[in-house]
Amino acid sequence: MTKTALYRYALLGVLATGLMTSCQDKDENITEEPVADQTFSEEFDNLAAAEGRGWIFANKSDEIPVGIEKGWITTSAVPPQSGSGFLLSTYEASEGDVINAWAVSPEITVQNGDKVSFYTFSINDYVDPLDIYPDRLQLRLTTKPGDDMLSDDPTSAGAFTINLVDVNPLLIGSEAGYPSRWTKFEATISGLNKPVKGRVAFRYFVSDLAANGYGIGIDKLEYTSVNH
Repeated sequence: MTKTALYRYALLGVLATGLMTSCQDKDENITEEPVADQTFSEEFDNLAAAEGRGWIFANKSDEIPVGIEKGWITTSAVPPQSGSGFLLSTYEASEGDVINAWAVSPEITVQNGDKVSFYTFSINDYVDPLDIYPDRLQLRLTTKPGDDMLSDDPTSAGAFTINLVDVNPLLIGSEAGYPSRWTKFEATISGLNKPVKGRVAFRYFVSDLAANGYGIGIDKLEYTSVNH
């Protein structure tokens, strides 16, 4: 091989290395666009008004009574935590063995560090041991907020695979399990690879209704974007 040919090969190698380094530098300098503030709150004063803001209420229990297709009502039967009403679901959401009632937030962009808080209580008063039916509530997250995000299987969480809060998972029949007074719960979103579209959702989820499931209230959800 002549010196000229060797020189050309060497030059091509230098150029290729330079191009690769340049591409790597560009990739390293790419930054994602900052996420707009997704902060919002919901008082649940009125079900129709909440639906107008993008909330979805769906009863996915095993045997759904006529007229309870949404699984929730708004009421002021007892004083709300704030505002003029709160969200309520009870054992009447199912005539079978499983309650699986969902209250799904509007679609937002979620990212690590976002915080969610809410207030809830059980209508159990825990006075008469023969009249205690333990309740359970989950706050879940999906990063796949499509039309099929909710399953018709009453025991399935569907696309809401991330459990942020689980109130009384062991179905304890006392204040230690599910408080009978308005109590605040909080969660911080983590484990995501990047900001994505998603929804958070409440899931009133109780099985064995002969022994469990009385009713719960939810009020004043607050979603706070990180750095806002």
